[in-house]
Amino acid sequence: MTLAWRWLRRLSLPALRQEAWRPALALLAVVLGVGLAYGVHLINSAALAEFGAAARSVEGRPDLVVRPVAGGEITLALFEQIAASPGVAVAAPVIEAAVQARDREGLAMPLKLLGVDLLQQAQISPELMPRLASGRDGLAGLLDPQRLHLNAAALRRLPQGNAPLVLRHARGSDLASSELQRGGQVAAAGTPLAVIDIAGAQALLGRYGLDRIELRLLPGVRSEAFIKGLALPAGVRAAPPADSGERIADLSRAYRVNLGVLSLMALFTGSFLVFAVIALSVARRLPQLALLGVLGLSGRERAGLVLGEAALLGSVGATLGLLLGWGLAAGVLRLLGGDFGAGLGLGNAAALPPVQPWAAAVFGGLGLLVCVAAAAVPAWGTRQMAVAQVLKGLGGLAQHPWPAWLGPVMLLGAVVLALLPPIGGLSLGAYAAMLLLLLGGLAVLPQMLRALLAVSTGRSALALLARRRLSEHGPEAMQTLAGVLVALALSVAMLVMVGSFRSSLIAWLDQMLPAELYVRSALRPGTALPEAFIERVQKSGIARRIALQRSLRAEGPDGAPMMLLAREIVDELRLPLVGTLAEPPAAGQVPLYVNESLRDQGAEPGKPLRLTLAGGRVLDGFVRGVWRDYSRQSPAVLAPLAEVRQVSGDPSTSELLLWLPEGGDAKVAVKALRAAADAPDDIEIAEASDLRALSLKIFDRSFVLTHGLQAVVLAIGLFGVAASQSAQTLARRREFGLLRHLGLTRRELLSLLAREAVLLAACGALLGLALGLAISAVLVFVLNPQSFHWSMDLHLPWTRLALLIGAMFATAVGAALLAGRQALSADAVQSVKEDW
Repeated sequence: MTLAWRWLRRLSLPALRQEAWRPALALLAVVLGVGLAYGVHLINSAALAEFGAAARSVEGRPDLVVRPVAGGEITLALFEQIAASPGVAVAAPVIEAAVQARDREGLAMPLKLLGVDLLQQAQISPELMPRLASGRDGLAGLLDPQRLHLNAAALRRLPQGNAPLVLRHARGSDLASSELQRGGQVAAAGTPLAVIDIAGAQALLGRYGLDRIELRLLPGVRSEAFIKGLALPAGVRAAPPADSGERIADLSRAYRVNLGVLSLMALFTGSFLVFAVIALSVARRLPQLALLGVLGLSGRERAGLVLGEAALLGSVGATLGLLLGWGLAAGVLRLLGGDFGAGLGLGNAAALPPVQPWAAAVFGGLGLLVCVAAAAVPAWGTRQMAVAQVLKGLGGLAQHPWPAWLGPVMLLGAVVLALLPPIGGLSLGAYAAMLLLLLGGLAVLPQMLRALLAVSTGRSALALLARRRLSEHGPEAMQTLAGVLVALALSVAMLVMVGSFRSSLIAWLDQMLPAELYVRSALRPGTALPEAFIERVQKSGIARRIALQRSLRAEGPDGAPMMLLAREIVDELRLPLVGTLAEPPAAGQVPLYVNESLRDQGAEPGKPLRLTLAGGRVLDGFVRGVWRDYSRQSPAVLAPLAEVRQVSGDPSTSELLLWLPEGGDAKVAVKALRAAADAPDDIEIAEASDLRALSLKIFDRSFVLTHGLQAVVLAIGLFGVAASQSAQTLARRREFGLLRHLGLTRRELLSLLAREAVLLAACGALLGLALGLAISAVLVFVLNPQSFHWSMDLHLPWTRLALLIGAMFATAVGAALLAGRQALSADAVQSVKEDW
């Protein structure tokens, strides 16, 4: 170890200090690659951990949960029956509702209300047990039906002091206001929450049924056997509790994996920059390494010296990258949250992200491994080189080009992998296909260059000389363009995918938001609007046409929950349909339109679909078609409103769609709608244009990190091509000296370099564009449908693609010319003398 460090200090560090900017670029690439990958991992882990902790503190840890199918209520008689069943240790009833309060600024604030039997619930979810302030009247204060107990998130937003709180809430089919006293504080984390004794919740909401019953079983009682012996009526089901933390983890898994893979691409692209820097360093020190070989340094020791330099670079870069990643995670979690604004439910972490030593070791080891792997080819070349020939100027690094068949085989394998179905919910075949496309593109680069040279038309001496040299140095061309080819392909793919997604989203919004105004209850999506309000709106003449919609929960044949959107469907062809419509359903079957998530679970057009609604009512449907649903990744069904009302027996409406008269003013209509409500804050009103703008804003925000990672990858690739061009050009000083002796002027040599750079850049641009389009096809047609159940139409943003390719062209040609001016500044005679 001491000897290796001595060699590095005496032989490597002086050489690296001569042109410190190139090792600094390589170090920066490693730092960014490791930092981004480790930071994204910490963000995902911290956000999921916080969400899971908040969910567990509210949901508790029961053995079983009894809840009605697709909504509805559990009767008190059924609760008494279940609580008295053999094997039940604790039966805790729960009522859940959405209410409104006024925050410190006087604005309406949503509040989650839990009505529980605190004496029972404390044994299942102790975080819901209030901590009363001193002076309160003990148990009576705890069970007071007029007293609210708030968590920290609610206390931070509500007015300070002990003044009563006024809640706006549903009472039956109407909305009402109630004044309640403040109680103690509960430890439950997450969003603003209020806990009240269940008797107070029943009186407040005007309903006496339960939303769920949480059961703790006696020791030794098995859940499966207990469920079988439990006689439950139709429409009620008992099951182990669903872990909300696991649910959100499953929901966001594809999103998190995609971000993780994209962050690793920066490290993958940076490896080519590291390779270019180390290759240049080795090329400039070939005489020194050859002399050391003559003096007794073996090939293995020469290779070890090069690998040692790479390991030193990787160790420093990985350490700095881990620090950068931790800082990045801390900043992003506080500013954007764990989903980067994508709306997946991953909240902001209040504390700093944990260091996670095992993850630091993995990502730091990746940075070190990338550097050592990038130095493998130069190290192998120094080991195999003929030292005597190198000292005479008659040899160089040993090179071993890839076999010609390898690239086409990789590209064909990528096509096969892209056709594979997802494995464990992840598109592993698609990821492998994209990696093989990149590697296959690198392998066919020499053949692509030869094909381009064959069709080039220049007949001047300089053109012939440029083509001749490039045709004989295919491996060098691959080394020069490798980094920028990968970066360009990935950038093209991300531009096309994001552009396709955005254009498809705009078209989807136009189809799903046909009206000018949309009205729903401000308490919670799906909450029914008061019938009196709907009647006032219909008689007011505010709109020339009003459509009704009802959003409710349903269950599929396998018990899987889904959203049912009941809407007046006037023209089914105006829906954002995917594929063709099935034949009209038979008599007695309701035409249903499923989203792509449900289609991927087997609900294909032409097949029957049975849905269970609240109270165990059954809707026999027929899948008429499939529609795009960019608002969710979970299953959803669109059905005619009249048929759903007939089956469910529920005439309520949760959303209104309003078309204004010709020339109508939306602002005037909004004022009239609020005047028709019992209270202005009872309803939420949105204009279609605002919804479109908000949707696009959320879309753009969710891709902020994607664009940042793309910029980093592209910058690393451009730095890589600049460093590689410099390496190749400076290594040709002797060749330039000889050409000067043969009569070529300095200007002609620069023209020669420009021609070579243009040919190389053209080859890289064509192949990078082709690879990028191929990868974008995998993203658009394979990865997104498999990961998110979202299909889209391919859209090519030609202007941005042209700017991207132009930047690559300018960088490649500019780097070659700058390096050429430096190489040609040396005396031509002295350059030729270096051969002897």
